Amino acid sequence: MNFTPVQSSVTELRSLAPPPSLPQSSRIAPTELTAFTVTAQLVEMKAEEDHDIHLVIAEPADSTATMITEFPDADNCSGAVASARAQEMRTAREALVAAFGQPSSSHFTSINGSASVTGVGFFDVLHGQTGVAPNGIELHPVIGFTALSSGAASPPPTQSAAPGAGASAGCDPAYPTVCIPPPPPDLDCKDIPFRRFTVLPPDPHRFDGDHDGIGCET
Repeated sequence: MNFTPVQSSVTELRSLAPPPSLPQSSRIAPTELTAFTVTAQLVEMKAEEDHDIHLVIAEPADSTATMITEFPDADNCSGAVASARAQEMRTAREALVAAFGQPSSSHFTSINGSASVTGVGFFDVLHGQTGVAPNGIELHPVIGFTALSSGAASPPPTQSAAPGAGASAGCDPAYPTVCIPPPPPDLDCKDIPFRRFTVLPPDPHRFDGDHDGIGCET
C-alpha cells in the first residue's frame, strides 16, 4: 500500500476504468493500493448505519460531477481499529465534524465549502448510493481532511417588498439545515443553491413535492 498521496481530482478519479470484478476481501492494484489527494467542493453528508460518515464531494467547476468519500469511526469500526492509519482516520473525521458539525444519521445534510481530501482509492459496487461516481470510485477510508472554506451558502436575493409590506429577512424554520428566507417571494428549487435538505411542515415554498421530508431532491 502506497500512502504517499498522489495529487488528483474528482474528474480524474471518475474517469478511471473500473475493474471487471470486485473481490470481497482484497484490494485491486494500482488504484485501491494508492492514496489520492483532491481539492473538491463539498456537497452533503450523513452518518451511516455502519458509523462511517458518508461525504459527497464534487469537482469544483462542476457540481454535478460527484463521488463518495467515507470517514470510518476508527474507535469502533473493526476494520479500522487495528489499522496503522487509525489515528489519521480519527483526525480527518474530527476535522470534518469541527468544520461542518456532526451529520445526521437520518438524512443527508447539505453543506457548502471546499476542502482538500486525502483517502485510499476504492471501487464500490453500484447500488444507488447518494453521490456515487459512475465508475463506483470512492476515497475510502479518508485519512486526511483540511477545510479550505466553509459556511452556509448565501440565500437567494429577495425581491422588493410590495408597498407597505416589510422586507423578508432571516431563515425560515421549515428548512432547519439551510438558510432560506420565508416568502415572499415564493421560491422554486431553481432559485436556490441547495439540494436534498430537511423540510418541516408547513413547507411554505413547497420544496418537498412528495412529502418525504427532503427538499429539492433532483
